[in-house]
Amino acid sequence: MKKAVSTTVSRRTNALLACSAAVLLAAVGADASAQTPSTSIYHLYVSPTGSDYNTGSSSSPFKTISKAAAVAKPGTTVHVAPGTYYGNVSTPYSGTSTNPIIFLSTTNWGAKIVGSGTEAMWTNNGNYVQIVGFDITGPGRLGILNYASNTLVASNHIHNLTLSGGCTGSGGAGVVNATYSGSNGDVIGNVVHDIGTPGGCNGVQGIYSSNTGGKIMNNIVYRVSAYGIHLWHAASGTIIANNTVFANGSTGMGGGIVTGVGDSPGGVQLVNTKVVNNIVYNNPRASILQYCYSGVSCIGSGNDVANNLVYGNGSGISMKVGSPTNTVSANPQFVSYNPTGTGDYRLQATSPAINKGTSNWAPATDFLGAARPSGGAFDIGAYEMGASSTTGTTGTDTWTYCASEGSTCSFSGTRQVRYGANGQYAYKTFTSTVYCSNSVFGDPIHGVAKTCSYASTSQ
Repeated sequence: MKKAVSTTVSRRTNALLACSAAVLLAAVGADASAQTPSTSIYHLYVSPTGSDYNTGSSSSPFKTISKAAAVAKPGTTVHVAPGTYYGNVSTPYSGTSTNPIIFLSTTNWGAKIVGSGTEAMWTNNGNYVQIVGFDITGPGRLGILNYASNTLVASNHIHNLTLSGGCTGSGGAGVVNATYSGSNGDVIGNVVHDIGTPGGCNGVQGIYSSNTGGKIMNNIVYRVSAYGIHLWHAASGTIIANNTVFANGSTGMGGGIVTGVGDSPGGVQLVNTKVVNNIVYNNPRASILQYCYSGVSCIGSGNDVANNLVYGNGSGISMKVGSPTNTVSANPQFVSYNPTGTGDYRLQATSPAINKGTSNWAPATDFLGAARPSGGAFDIGAYEMGASSTTGTTGTDTWTYCASEGSTCSFSGTRQVRYGANGQYAYKTFTSTVYCSNSVFGDPIHGVAKTCSYASTSQ
């Protein structure tokens, strides 16, 4: 049974919460290993009303992300305005550990990428690149195809990939870290769903990683053809923590989370991989599975499967080496469960997932950027019960980017403004303008680039 998503030389490659859809638009991934600078050095701007013959300034924006990517250099933030961008995106160039290249949808999920063709909707070849806050869909088999190292894919909505090329041996995924020699591809705080049809194609996964390291955290993954989260090829040393994974695969294929290694490049064992604090619910076949080809010993040492809530799946946790610990086998008690994604997957106050997680390898914030833990211990799943979220006092605001650290944020009326990064923010209320700096807001997260965004609701 081949688990691979192809990476051959040719490189063939609704609201989620009915009661709080706008809250999701404010979601920000956290705990990324890709480093960010104290401030971005360069800024480029993209708008559906721009032109690729423009200069790329805020007053003369480019029309396509690929044009901005072609001229971006280390330390550049590419600010992408809301609107629909038709066609596939290519980001070929690398940042550095201290000056990554950041592609930022200025309104979370406001910049909508509608790709074309049968392959990848967005292909990244640059190391130290961050892709944050986009809505990505299309007819292909791959949402974001990453061929690089030290990357961050965060807070994106990747959905409804229709696999117009059919079910082939090349497979597919919402997000794939595809280079076997690569490392540290972080996938944090994304919503990934309807990647193919559940049970339609065994090689099509939600989040798929083929290389070493990386963190797969705080994602919500559902209605994927096979597995919600899948490690294979040269994957090892990966942390899979605090994800909510449901309704993936069918009784004949797929399931919640699978870890293993096999196929190219060969000679690899799965070691030091941590699967903790995940809710794996209502997947018709497997829940959490270690897998090797028949007759192959591919599971090494240092792997942990701990403090996961596993319920309503076709089977329980299956490990080839070791045993799971502190498993919760009970209904997670979401606020409202619906397998189509129209439910509310936060936890009720009586949920058995509350305070049952481990602090080991857990992210410091939840799906909404709220600090963990909020009670006596970490919760299981993408949401921390009772935590104060990055949506501030309104709870249903969307947030619009307005300035980088060291610049002035301008807006109409009196609004709440948040300042920070990676899910850690300070909030204050201002009228018309505010200078985005530590001297005004304090420093909510030390040593990384911060931005200001203003709330959609006037006060």
